[in-house]
Amino acid sequence: MNLADSNNLINWKRYSKAGSIALGAINLNDNLLIKGDNLVVLETLLPFYKNKIKLICIDPPYNTGGNKFNYGDNVSHTEWLNFMESRLKLARNFLSDNGIIYIHCDDRKNAYLKVLCDGIFGRDNFITNLIWRKKAGGANDSQDIAVEHEYILAYRKNKNGIYKVPLDDKTIATYKYEDEKLETHGKYKIKDLNDPSLSDSPGLHFDIECPDGGILEAGEYQWKCNQSTFLKRLNDNRIIFKKVNRKWKVYYKIYLNEQRGKLHYDKDGNPVQRGRNLSSILYNIALNKDGSTDIKNIFDGEKPFTYPKPVKLIKLLIQSATKPGDIVLDFFAGSGTTGQATLELNQENDPRTFILIEDKDFIQDITVPRIQKSLDLYNSNESFVYCEYNGFN
Repeated sequence: MNLADSNNLINWKRYSKAGSIALGAINLNDNLLIKGDNLVVLETLLPFYKNKIKLICIDPPYNTGGNKFNYGDNVSHTEWLNFMESRLKLARNFLSDNGIIYIHCDDRKNAYLKVLCDGIFGRDNFITNLIWRKKAGGANDSQDIAVEHEYILAYRKNKNGIYKVPLDDKTIATYKYEDEKLETHGKYKIKDLNDPSLSDSPGLHFDIECPDGGILEAGEYQWKCNQSTFLKRLNDNRIIFKKVNRKWKVYYKIYLNEQRGKLHYDKDGNPVQRGRNLSSILYNIALNKDGSTDIKNIFDGEKPFTYPKPVKLIKLLIQSATKPGDIVLDFFAGSGTTGQATLELNQENDPRTFILIEDKDFIQDITVPRIQKSLDLYNSNESFVYCEYNGFN
């Protein structure tokens, strides 16, 4: 299916890191950046992408009373809810059966947006309200309470589509030991097998013989596994005995590439590192100032856009809800953070496709060059197609 056949989208131009290039056919695997009212553009795109989008990630106007970039972010509460309702109802039709939508908002709109989304996506499909710490400090500059966070509402369409995210470097560094399983299982860390804090269970009390023949008696210890599992680990060289203050302690190995005791492989047959669940509190991820730094790095120290979201934050959200080959939709594209975050993931041999929609004139001076400069930044061989909605002024 060729999107160029749509009479509503005009002035197509394909961009690569080398500049604009001949258009050629446009297909559903192309990265897209579209200038136009997101409501009418979504209506135009729906026949092509219905039930095909794995993640919608949007940062809509918060209706704060400002008017930056002519967003008209100063309407009545009812107008704002109507504005969001029409777009979210349409957006739901784009999501795949296990699709996810993340919606950024602040304190003033969070409760109202939650009720609105319950009606559109279903209360049972509400996942959680992520809390993102957007800044650190500033308490003395506040009139009353220093607000350091924003919210990200998370909903699924029908089935669960949340995945584990990669471990951070600090966590990976804790896996520092090696054994004969290194090539397949990766490095490992050790944890104490004794845990008296667990709910008491007879199956977790049994004698363990130490290397010198001494016995760790059942009545004095509560192990994290039953005896059968312990013996399997012992026979597989997954148990370590250490003397601490002249007393034996028992540890078990946790391998970097194992998830719940099993290895998982990518499409090339390589073991995949274990991941972690996304935390509902995004505390040490990235701050507002990091978003400013991201865009300054693209525009040689200039900051042409106010309060862009940090690439690292959006990248994490994309990782939590998509896999290679999936499509990410952002119909409040702003400066194009979602596009840059997707390209950064693609640089890591994790290809995904983005669709960005923005209706403001700054798209040509900020969003287009940001995405094109991102291709240069990541030395990417990808391209994106820019077009306009027919009749948009």
